[in-house]
Amino acid sequence: MYNKIVFSCQADFQNIALQEILNINAGIKFISWLDFGVGLVEYSGTFSEFSELLKENRLIFTRHIFPAEYIIPYDEIEKQDFISYINKEENFSVQIRAAGDKTYNTSGIKQKITDYLKSEGYAENKRYPEQIISIFVSNDLAYMGFSHAEENLSIWSGGMRHYAFREDTISRAGFKLKEALEAYPAALEKGGAALDLGAAPGGWTKVLVEAGFKVAAVDPVLLSPVLQKNENVEYHNIRAHEYIKNSDKLFDLIVNDMSMNIMTSINFIMSLRHRLRDKGYVILTFKLTKQDRINKINEGIKQLSKKFDVVFIKQLFHNRSEVTVILQKN
Repeated sequence: MYNKIVFSCQADFQNIALQEILNINAGIKFISWLDFGVGLVEYSGTFSEFSELLKENRLIFTRHIFPAEYIIPYDEIEKQDFISYINKEENFSVQIRAAGDKTYNTSGIKQKITDYLKSEGYAENKRYPEQIISIFVSNDLAYMGFSHAEENLSIWSGGMRHYAFREDTISRAGFKLKEALEAYPAALEKGGAALDLGAAPGGWTKVLVEAGFKVAAVDPVLLSPVLQKNENVEYHNIRAHEYIKNSDKLFDLIVNDMSMNIMTSINFIMSLRHRLRDKGYVILTFKLTKQDRINKINEGIKQLSKKFDVVFIKQLFHNRSEVTVILQKN
């Protein structure tokens, strides 16, 4: 018996994401697209097995999955017996989204389900749920399932991790690093000294300072005045190559979000290995063109693996035409 599963990815990369899923197991069958970046597949095993399979194969472009255990008319969602599906000993979250083909009252339905479960003594936890009721509405049908949060690849609905844009937010680019550090928190454990290459205006530098690092921020473009005054920021208003040539400082973390082609970025990072302390980390983004994306990623990983352990690679929600890569000095 095949089990149906909904997966989410970035719309511009949906065909690559689908192929990546289909390549890992002959027991996976594609059914249809439910929306841009949202697809439905069948798998010959359980949802838990499917989740483990995706984790083991470290899929890059699939952000989120959930089991489509029930496919029902949209107007019957609220009639479901949600109590019989979830465990009262674990907190929960209701996550509901809809395709963009028409307007659905997703927020109203979510609130009614949540209020009902809370009235029955179930504890809601929106930020860090242990179990999730997932619903995706498309073409007047609701695809619905129940799962443990860690099985969904991301605890956020559709893998869409949103951050508030505050008055002190320097740039949205900082959200990319923030999301990467949430996804792979081990890179934060050592703390210490960080090097931010191409730092201006300072979105990544600000995230690093807030995480407890002392940051060398390097860029010929001006860094945010607020960061220039920060005692934990050492600003160098020069090009990255000039800084490296004239400095012998060692770092626990090096980050690079500069607009370079993949191989140029890789060669530069490889040349900096001696500037990284043992077991130190590198976080960089691969900027992807429209041609030969997978081969370029695979070749890049092959080259980096010669000098680093590639511990994480993913197209995160805040990535656009890029993927985030995390390396550790081995």
